Amino acid sequence: MADIYDFFLAINLRALPDAEAAELRWHLGLGPQPAELAIPIDFSEVITGDDGEPTTVQTPEPQLAQRGPAWKIGGALFAALEPRENGGWALTARQELHPDYYDHVEPLLEWLAARADYDYMAPDGTTKSGGAGNYVGHERWYEDNTIDRVLVIDDFKLLRR
Repeated sequence: MADIYDFFLAINLRALPDAEAAELRWHLGLGPQPAELAIPIDFSEVITGDDGEPTTVQTPEPQLAQRGPAWKIGGALFAALEPRENGGWALTARQELHPDYYDHVEPLLEWLAARADYDYMAPDGTTKSGGAGNYVGHERWYEDNTIDRVLVIDDFKLLRR
């Protein structure tokens, strides 16, 4: 038995500054790691130094970059980022995620939700979903035939329902 989730995300994003787009490409396995990372993910890890003392180091790694045949969920793992006609981006990813990695993935998802772009955006910048949220993906425990949680964005926040 494994604690693996089938994670699917399909979200439209507003236009991003070049540095943000480059970092997002890295997180999706589509480009090199930028010299500076701005998406607020805590990559700190405590290791034991040569002197036997604990030391905190940064160990950044892309969060949605898995590719190839899935290990537990069947099908393929991928991530794609394509430019949209309006200057924004279309992002779609299917990944196998373990709950231990959600501490790293969650900040990226929150960052993405804050940059969501939808045709149903109100003039004041809020989404016009009426509180129901707008579907952007789902999570499913690998042995289940049904979706555990639907991912929605409401007022630029990612919610699980």
